Amino acid sequence: MQLLRRQFEIIQEHALRENPYECCGLLAGRRQQNLHGEYENVVYEVAPCSNVLYSGREHGFEISFSEYIDIEREALNLGYDIVGSYHSHINSKAIPSINDVDFARPGHSMVIISIQNMQPSGVTAWYRREPEGFHQEAIRIIE
Repeated sequence: MQLLRRQFEIIQEHALRENPYECCGLLAGRRQQNLHGEYENVVYEVAPCSNVLYSGREHGFEISFSEYIDIEREALNLGYDIVGSYHSHINSKAIPSINDVDFARPGHSMVIISIQNMQPSGVTAWYRREPEGFHQEAIRIIE
């Protein structure tokens, strides 16, 4: 997946601001072929969302359906699709939980930022394939 440095900073700032609760957001862009002929999700817009999980926001997140639809509509108006999401893990590793696997849609990238002791400690990206579940993907930060 590909992110601009400023987009990466927005995700990091959101995670720190929401701590001790998990943050969440959507990634709008396009699935494009890179210089090596491989397809990857290229992010053009980062949309921070509200974590509306009623209980347990320290270890989980939920994006409201209406917020998702609003962001998807705006992305489509800009010529983009929702290509993924991001969220934080508080005092745990940046690897997908069972809930993360359930949330991700095929073709989407999921960025997970780990916050340990009030500081970012790791960031990973995971791509959801139809039959094979998640696999970790590289994050390319573009200046």
